[in-house]
Amino acid sequence: MNCHLAGVVPGWRLPVRVIEASLGATDDEGGLDPWVTERRTVCATESGRLVGAAHVVRYGPGPEVGSRYRGAAELAWLLFWPEAGAAARALVAAAAELAAAWRATQLYAYETALPVPVVTGVPESWPHVSTALTTSGFEPLAAAEEVIYGGRLPESCGGVPPVAGLEVRAATDQPGRVFRALRRGVEVASVEWAPDLSCGGSLPALAGWAELVTVEVEPAVRGRGIASWLIRRTVPFLRMVGVRRVVVALTAAEEAAGAGRLCRRLGWEPVVRLEQGWAAEA
Repeated sequence: MNCHLAGVVPGWRLPVRVIEASLGATDDEGGLDPWVTERRTVCATESGRLVGAAHVVRYGPGPEVGSRYRGAAELAWLLFWPEAGAAARALVAAAAELAAAWRATQLYAYETALPVPVVTGVPESWPHVSTALTTSGFEPLAAAEEVIYGGRLPESCGGVPPVAGLEVRAATDQPGRVFRALRRGVEVASVEWAPDLSCGGSLPALAGWAELVTVEVEPAVRGRGIASWLIRRTVPFLRMVGVRRVVVALTAAEEAAGAGRLCRRLGWEPVVRLEQGWAAEA
């Protein structure tokens, strides 16, 4: 799992205890996805060597589950060494058998997400995984792609506001996470951060990383540099909690609409692109 993860963001690693918890946690243990009713992890070995693994989940039929996933199964992630194509086919077949035994309405491989922030999809550095999915009968639901930008926290702290009368206020309901730009008392922009991707220290390799979650600017004042100014104005707050690097996940549409240019102005470059969205009949 960590070899694959290093192909997405160099240096990111998962401790064994985090990997173990992601495979079998339950509600009583403070676990994952209460709408998931069953989980199975299947492994492929050759001559005593682990060459691949897959994690398969079953979603409940209740109204608390979204309509797309209600009663469905999902190949939550599929990992294998590039040369282990036969093992990959066996893992996908095992996932399909589980889905059939569960009488799932559909078998998805939508996000193929590892138990780490941001990484939801098959990265371009893992072409053997996307190939295994398509050759095993999975078809894309739609053109879905994300791009991960990353880099250091900007040095500048904003400077003169690009629009007269702008000031920054931390949101009282989400202190340290949401900041708002006000003009004459009216909100014109906001930014939301996830300032600790280490999840309180449980992911030590992600210490010092923050995710820029959302940036919103009112249409009437777009194109005037408010977004980059607001992000820079939050730098002192982020430094106080030890943030040194930033990661941003954008959809292809967001990147094309200008978010990619904003990232580059702040010194962040594309790290990897991820494909999302496959389904097969269960």
